[in-house]
Amino acid sequence: MRKKLLAMLSKNRTSVFLIFILFSINLFVFSSQITSSKTMVTFNELPSVTSLNASSPIEYFNETKHPRYDLVARPLDVILEPHKGNPIIIEYGENFTITHNISSIPPILNIYLVNEENIIELEILDSYIGIAPVSFRVKPAVYAEGLYDLQLNSTSVTDYQTHCVKIVEKKEYPFKFVHISDCHFPSYTDINTTDINLRNIAEIRDSGADFAIFTGDLIEGPAWEFVNPVDDKPLAAEIQLRLGLWALDLLEMPVFIIGGNHDLDETSVLSDNPEEVWKRYLGSSIYPIVYFFYANWSFIGYSATNEGISDSAFAFVDGVLDAGDRNEFPSVLFYHSDYKNQASNLRSRNKIEVMLFGHEHHEELFVQDLTLYHCEAPLFNNGSSIFTVLNKTSLSLDDIIYDFTVLLQPTVESSFSNYLFFGIIPLFVSCILYRKKKIANL
Repeated sequence: MRKKLLAMLSKNRTSVFLIFILFSINLFVFSSQITSSKTMVTFNELPSVTSLNASSPIEYFNETKHPRYDLVARPLDVILEPHKGNPIIIEYGENFTITHNISSIPPILNIYLVNEENIIELEILDSYIGIAPVSFRVKPAVYAEGLYDLQLNSTSVTDYQTHCVKIVEKKEYPFKFVHISDCHFPSYTDINTTDINLRNIAEIRDSGADFAIFTGDLIEGPAWEFVNPVDDKPLAAEIQLRLGLWALDLLEMPVFIIGGNHDLDETSVLSDNPEEVWKRYLGSSIYPIVYFFYANWSFIGYSATNEGISDSAFAFVDGVLDAGDRNEFPSVLFYHSDYKNQASNLRSRNKIEVMLFGHEHHEELFVQDLTLYHCEAPLFNNGSSIFTVLNKTSLSLDDIIYDFTVLLQPTVESSFSNYLFFGIIPLFVSCILYRKKKIANL
């Protein structure tokens, strides 16, 4: 048998050499893919804050203490979008849509953008009235850069949403955004998160970032360090959430907010249901999803309980990512944690440049399958990171530039396809040639 095999190989040196070359090429390509997919850079965990005890006075929950005015977080009542957790950023000359619950337009209706410097009236261009929710398409009477509250006044209804519209002259490169996570207002175990978070927010405010992304756990939920004096139980989820939203207003920038397990998972310890409170103040009219564009970058985030997001919400996020033009819209996905492997599944099905998350209470940065993963440490652990988006294909963090040009190219053939092309097909062809030659020699 051995002599026959050697004789066959000797007669078919060309075919054997061809197979060897093709298999070598395939092995090199496959090993290169494996190497690139496992490239990983990890960062050491940040030190924990253990020396601080929760001792903040109850005055933090006195909403009249707002340093600018007494407007505070408001439930989604008349104005549904944009809102505090899903703001909008517009350029000069751009119009935008206000989704609302007004079934018929009142005789007198005034809509304004308001901040300390300006009051800008919004002109209603179109009104879409039907089954609620419905919408106005509006345009500012004048354009002046700044962050604004949206206020609506009429003969029958009045409503507002704080810090939900920002006007910029132009969305251009470079731009900056800050990644924040895990505030855990008002306290976490024995840590006074409220005091620490407010100090860090004051520093972030001066960073020059264009907007912020918050990746969940704004509240603690069962916060035993701050209890209701009436029943000695942790303060209601609604009180905690209003405190957190008041604090994020102090950033003085648009904040795109998604919820985590502490924000959404029900607990018998509290007098109310955190998920119901979250939806009342931050819930979307359709899905728990935040989706926006800035320059040529698209950002999509979703809120999720420990059970992950619903099948319909997952399909929506997957569809948005799949429909994106990779030559135009590099994507950033933000979420709290990889519940039920949903974030991993989205990454395996789509090209995603950056994935931002929290939950794990340490900072970690690594590259895998050409995607940049960033886990942000809690804000009360001095955790926040400023990303600078340099151009259409790259951003930087900590003076390290990450270029996603490769992800914007056509999809590379899978390893199976490579094996099929470089290995199985040539082997099959060689066998046919060998068979024909053997028959010819008979």
